[in-house]
Amino acid sequence: MKESRSLMIMTIILSVAALVIGMIIRSRTDNRSEAAAAPAAKEFRNYINVPIIMYHSVLPDASKQGDYVVTPSQLEGDLAYLKENGYKAVTLDSLIGYCEFKNELPEKPVVITFDDGQLNNLIYALPLLERYDFCAAFSVVGRYMEAACEDAEPSPVYSYLDVDDVKQLLESGRAELVNHSYDLHSLAERRGALQKSNESYKDYQRAMLNDTSTAQRLFKEKLGTQPQVYAYPYGLVCEAGKNVINMLGFKAALDCQEKPNHLVRGSTSALFELHRYNRPAELSTEEFMRRALAE
Repeated sequence: MKESRSLMIMTIILSVAALVIGMIIRSRTDNRSEAAAAPAAKEFRNYINVPIIMYHSVLPDASKQGDYVVTPSQLEGDLAYLKENGYKAVTLDSLIGYCEFKNELPEKPVVITFDDGQLNNLIYALPLLERYDFCAAFSVVGRYMEAACEDAEPSPVYSYLDVDDVKQLLESGRAELVNHSYDLHSLAERRGALQKSNESYKDYQRAMLNDTSTAQRLFKEKLGTQPQVYAYPYGLVCEAGKNVINMLGFKAALDCQEKPNHLVRGSTSALFELHRYNRPAELSTEEFMRRALAE
């Protein structure tokens, strides 16, 4: 009887031990599987491709359409296409934050930009951004904004945004301000922000620092903000210019090369040559988007 009872107890102990060992093995196997899957998931979100679209003027007169002028209906068609295909407009600041591990980005991000600070951007583009729940970056030339304040009869055809106009854009919550130089938007001797062929690096640095800092001070004084993104006039970039932009503390810069942007978390190098696809009027929305959204 005692031997039978001892055998029964031993059987129970062995069964419980086997059950516990089995649970431990399964737990370790599951943990190893999760650990093996984690790096793959992390690697997948370690980079993202971001298309950036560049507009200039938006005017209802179809006769003025061209490489740098689209109609409000064309712009609306573009925004509707992006919305219907699951794209979400994001700010340039959010691209910086993504690379600096400060924020995530949606699965299908897109950045919309408007260059030169045309008054028609406020009149025709802002209502469409509001309608489609999108945001955009507006590259403003400092001297143009100052001159617009003296324009007695502003026209959407040729006028630029004045201080109050830019404030209205920013207060809408749909706009992000970009420094487009103070007075380098020209293809004269200097050709945008490029170093002149007969100019020493020291002289170039002094000129570039003066122009860019003047614009930053103007924006701070009149608008209460200083952009952390610079848009090279005409998209013309040189190494000396990039050095100055870095020196002044900008965190990103826009050019006009029509190429995709491949952003990697932890690396900010790609931010200083963010490429953009110019939107010409001659292409349909579908034709343009096939090119601009291709990875």
